[in-house]
Amino acid sequence: MVSRTVLITGASGFVGSHVVKATLDKGYNAVAIARGFKAAYIKKSCASYGDRLRVIEVDDIFNGQIDKEIFKGVDALIHVATPMPGKTPVPDVIPNSIKGTMNIIEQAGDAGVKSIVVTGTMASVRNPAGTFKNDDWNPLTTEQAVASKDLMAIYAASKKYAELAVWLWAEKHPEVEVTVLLPPFITGPYAREFFDVRIDNQSISNKFFYGIIFPDGKFPLHSLYIDVRDLAKAHVNAIDAPPSSTIGRKRVLFSSPHELDYKDVVKMLAEKRPQLKDRLNKGEPPSSPMKKLPCDFKRIEEVTGFRPEDFHTLEQTILDLLDDYLVSEEKWKAEGLDTTLKLPM
Repeated sequence: MVSRTVLITGASGFVGSHVVKATLDKGYNAVAIARGFKAAYIKKSCASYGDRLRVIEVDDIFNGQIDKEIFKGVDALIHVATPMPGKTPVPDVIPNSIKGTMNIIEQAGDAGVKSIVVTGTMASVRNPAGTFKNDDWNPLTTEQAVASKDLMAIYAASKKYAELAVWLWAEKHPEVEVTVLLPPFITGPYAREFFDVRIDNQSISNKFFYGIIFPDGKFPLHSLYIDVRDLAKAHVNAIDAPPSSTIGRKRVLFSSPHELDYKDVVKMLAEKRPQLKDRLNKGEPPSSPMKKLPCDFKRIEEVTGFRPEDFHTLEQTILDLLDDYLVSEEKWKAEGLDTTLKLPM
């Protein structure tokens, strides 16, 4: 196995922490970029991995020069970090997403990094025709997104325009291999070794799925999902994908091959977790016209090595997700915290 050193942005986040774990699990070295107390949390794990894990504390990767020493010995960059509406002032979300993405990518390219994998989103693909192809684009403009004041629209525009900037840069730097993975809702258990699970630090998409076990909760907005563990592993695998000169632009919708029907999920939970039966969502589960994303799984395998049988099953994802949540919920209740499910939108 070829030894690699992978620099990971957003390493303390939900997806980034899993990417750190997947990188180390593959035998590669990880350089994790995080901020403040979150960086300190990850550093607790360094003792277990020795010099295979470095944690770099930065104030803000979205602005300014990054210490060149960070890139020393780095073979690949996995860029996960992104400004989120609700945490970043609305007028700043789209420009910060573009500027921040290009800031880290340009500096990585200048430092000689030869492989870059970026976490995109299915929202960059959504279009009025209702098709989901790797070369589709959401026609939403910055002006439309901002005028709508809709946080999801602003997020979609921020990711779309950041990705467009990435591809423009990639065309001018053919010596660097660039891959963008486009997931739908990302869910699954936390990588607790690297992610500080606090009541005020939870994945937004996970909180929608937690609604399944709250009697008056909301079901997720749609049935298109990916297990965070599969997405993280795919990021790491994509580092070694065949070159674009051979297989073309590596822009890939990456979603679970398993159908998700919330009625079936509620029934499954009642059977597999009978202790939750009385607290399952009492609402009418939504009937989604699309229960899975029509991905090109041949292309997914070509770029990430994932075959349909390699993905976690829906049952594995849901049970692991909710079992993991219940561990936290029990702890928070013991601490006297309010565990009422509060959704961001």
